[in-house]
Amino acid sequence: MKRKWLVVGIILLFVGTCTNPSITSEQTYDKNIITVDDEPGDADFTSIKEAVNSSSPGDTIEVYSGTYLEQGIHIVTENISLLGISHELGEGDDTGLPCIKGDGTALVIHVEANHVRISNFTMENPYASNFTAYSCIMIGVDTVPFNEEFKRHNITISNCVICSTPRPGIGIGDVGENISIIHNEIHNCTIGILSISVTHRFWPILNISGNVITDCSMAGIYFDDTRQNISGDTIRRCKIGIVLYPAGTHNIIYGNDIDNCPVAIRSMYGTNTITKNNFKNYSWLGTWFELDIYLYFPGFGLISYLSQKDTWVGNFWDTWTGIGSKNILGKLTIGRYIFYFPIFITIPWVEHDWHPAQEPYDIPEMT
Repeated sequence: MKRKWLVVGIILLFVGTCTNPSITSEQTYDKNIITVDDEPGDADFTSIKEAVNSSSPGDTIEVYSGTYLEQGIHIVTENISLLGISHELGEGDDTGLPCIKGDGTALVIHVEANHVRISNFTMENPYASNFTAYSCIMIGVDTVPFNEEFKRHNITISNCVICSTPRPGIGIGDVGENISIIHNEIHNCTIGILSISVTHRFWPILNISGNVITDCSMAGIYFDDTRQNISGDTIRRCKIGIVLYPAGTHNIIYGNDIDNCPVAIRSMYGTNTITKNNFKNYSWLGTWFELDIYLYFPGFGLISYLSQKDTWVGNFWDTWTGIGSKNILGKLTIGRYIFYFPIFITIPWVEHDWHPAQEPYDIPEMT
């Protein structure tokens, strides 16, 4: 009898094991809040770098109002948030967004992790003369082999004020997907937002929108990705509004306010769509755009551009009289190497917006 019940028990155990539903294991994170304040004794840390280095996946680092003289904040921890808080945690009288001031010897913040959010900071790096001090914020690197898989993804930089650096405000490196640069204020940099892909890897989603970029000495946005949208940005008094550099093709430049930039759009090889933007404070004889064409074979580059040029449609021009199409004055630069020396010829050029808007579009600025 005992042997019989033993056999039955083994059979039931086997059946129960087979009928249990499979459970997929998921990686979970403990979520902690780490506090930073420049007043000693008020928070967990007085240094943002030390807080970041001590963080674990899932943590939120709250940085309270104050001035933080540091750089080289290297984020390699997955799934963390770095958030500025615009008031004091304890003692002290600081108010407003926390300010991070670099000394120009390194990037202020370098992101090399996934699921990272950085929001609500003022940031500057006024003495950044070394090329390695690439920008105030850098996502990834710019020299990743083409065959590598995506490394950085789901990164958001938002609601930051970035200023006073002789390098770009925000740099986006070669590897990533679902990267969002939204609702930032960037001024007095060389380039406001720079995306650069040395090996020309293209992001599935790169969202650059709602930023206000002013007084940048080279360009508001410098962009070399493809099949993306740049929308809802306000760019004022930059040397060039938006640069679409190879392989910056098949993009849609939509709903931006480009105001008082000596050149509104500069592109190479075309095939971008420029639509429903406001172009304001340009003279009747001003240069609205620049095009660069390289003739690797005689005549081929120019023929290629004429068949695949940028499309301008439905934009608002403050110099348009309201009759017919809008003639868009610009420059075409044709370059060719002759005996290994580059030779460039620049000639006047005209594009057309066949259906210009009669009224400016309502493009709300960040508040």
